[in-house]
Amino acid sequence: MSNPKFEKPIFFLLVGGLGCFILSFVVMGLSPWTSLNAVTQAAKSKENPYIEKDGTISSIGRGRKVYIREACWHCHSQFVRPVAGEPYRYGPASEAWESMHDIPQTFGTRRIGPDLSREAGRRSDDWHFAHFYNPRTTTPQSVMPGYPWLFEKSGDAIVPKQEAIDLVAYMQNLGVHYKDQIQSIVYPKFFKVSGFPSGGDIDIDRGRELFVQNCVGCHGDDGRSNERSSKFLRPRAANLVDRYVSPSEAYAILNRGVLGSAMPSFREMPERDLWSLAEYVGKLGESTQENVLSKLDPQKAKKGEVLYKTVCSACHGPSGAGDGPAAMALNPRPKDFTRRIFDPQYLKSILNQGVPGSAMPPFSSMSDENKENISAYVTSLYRKDL
Repeated sequence: MSNPKFEKPIFFLLVGGLGCFILSFVVMGLSPWTSLNAVTQAAKSKENPYIEKDGTISSIGRGRKVYIREACWHCHSQFVRPVAGEPYRYGPASEAWESMHDIPQTFGTRRIGPDLSREAGRRSDDWHFAHFYNPRTTTPQSVMPGYPWLFEKSGDAIVPKQEAIDLVAYMQNLGVHYKDQIQSIVYPKFFKVSGFPSGGDIDIDRGRELFVQNCVGCHGDDGRSNERSSKFLRPRAANLVDRYVSPSEAYAILNRGVLGSAMPSFREMPERDLWSLAEYVGKLGESTQENVLSKLDPQKAKKGEVLYKTVCSACHGPSGAGDGPAAMALNPRPKDFTRRIFDPQYLKSILNQGVPGSAMPPFSSMSDENKENISAYVTSLYRKDL
């Protein structure tokens, strides 16, 4: 005969409740413990970036304290979720071991500004200094406040205090283990464009709007480079009026950025907007293109060829495409003269002064005649069909 006690509903509820408790204990108690062991092992293989070997706080650790003190985490998150295409936008999804040394954690809850989890190597130090001093210098429509108290005047220059240096060190450590992967995405080594789908005046008008929204902070309202940003940027932002950059080359630059400079990638911008902005950039230097080509002296160019091959081809390449044997080791990469034209006076100033922040040295001892000849040859390398 069956036992009536085992047929009562209360018995089944008791057994079911006990079973749910055991299941939840295993799933929510033991399973995380086993995965935590793997996280701990991963963390042990990574040194604490906030502490020096002698036990003192590092520059990165001091920068993190500044980041927290200035409440940067109110507007910036540091957590890439594996949903909604976040890895595509910011980089690999966050792992638990990454925040092992973060006390308190700075995951944040809002994204008024972009997520910073994968910031290491995405932008140059001087870009960050300019951005912290006045965000509108690098991002014209930014709502981020400036932090001028992290800087001081030294003569005519504005220089970062130690707190600003530490803060940038912290920024360049965020996601440092993914730095090479991020740079290969943001700054691809090769990005060539053949042809250009011009949309005419409509695209140029759109490009002008986008230039005001994204570019005037560094390149200036007129495209001749902003004096405010030049106090920080090495090399300084390009003068887009005294040089002609073909729309196809401008499109490539907008996609890949310029590693080693403050020029970021705009690859997240819609493709048609990138084309429009590229066409407007080409329009800015159009008069330079016409004037320089119309005045090109073939005799001077011929004389400049020998000199170019002697002093320039190692970096800029025999055809001027910026692909010389030394080019791959340089950041920023040497200029591609087949897709650019420079005002001769601008070229002479570069030969006189070099380009601070790049591998381009000054050639101040070169005679004016040789500077004119080499400028003419550089101009002759431009290929209108690219």
